[in-house]
Amino acid sequence: MHRITQEYFTTSELAKTCGVTKHTLFHYDEIGLLKPEFTNANGYRYYSLRQCYLLDIIKVLKKTGSSLQQIKEYIQNQNTALLISLLKQKQCELEAEQLRMSRMRSFLDDAIKMTENSMVNIRDDTWIEECEAESFIATPLNQGSGDKEFAGKLSEHRDYCETQNINHDFPIWTILCEDRFKSGDYYPDYIANKLKSPIQCEKIIIKPKGRYALIHHKGSYETISETCFNLKKFIKSNGMLICGDVYMVEMLHYLVEKDPENYIIRIAVEISDCNL
Repeated sequence: MHRITQEYFTTSELAKTCGVTKHTLFHYDEIGLLKPEFTNANGYRYYSLRQCYLLDIIKVLKKTGSSLQQIKEYIQNQNTALLISLLKQKQCELEAEQLRMSRMRSFLDDAIKMTENSMVNIRDDTWIEECEAESFIATPLNQGSGDKEFAGKLSEHRDYCETQNINHDFPIWTILCEDRFKSGDYYPDYIANKLKSPIQCEKIIIKPKGRYALIHHKGSYETISETCFNLKKFIKSNGMLICGDVYMVEMLHYLVEKDPENYIIRIAVEISDCNL
């Protein structure tokens, strides 16, 4: 017995030596990942020095994000090519996770900036700005389907951007085609997010560089018609014409305000002089 204790680790000794718990070793034994070298008549488990190294392999691969099943398969078929393949797979997964985390940090930064700015930069007038071109990732809406359609498409839009790792700004935009805006139908044609940098994708819409008339609407989309009417009245009274689509961005919305009447939506429409 003395010779056994010198050559083998008890469960407690291996756990202490390798920095794990006895419960972990019991679990590894149960699932066949790391079984003791032998178990004596009294049920005591004994582990060899080789198993100490195997436990170190398990710990290293767990840190790479490998599942216990993946680790078990590797140990059962241990070779250099398999290790390289497993580590490369985990490297790709880590890069994807880093990209996801980077997008999430950017998302949170944008949410903070937008919310802070909206608290101090809300204007009560209507104005004109020269705007640079912007790219949007957009999901089309089916006209006349109402709130359920909008909610479903919003979820679809968010899922697409997430699975495709599309790097976009936080605020939700809606895009309304020029003809529908002129006709007085203000249900949007697209849900969109502004891209941080241009990408190649069939779902891209470009907001052209140019001159835009802007107004802030306070309230929900259901009450936006009067604000849109006032914007069109402003454009006409200043001798200008609507010459492009309408871009609406939620500056304060349901994430910030409980009451829809406190939402803030910035509306921008491309304009030109009448004589052009």
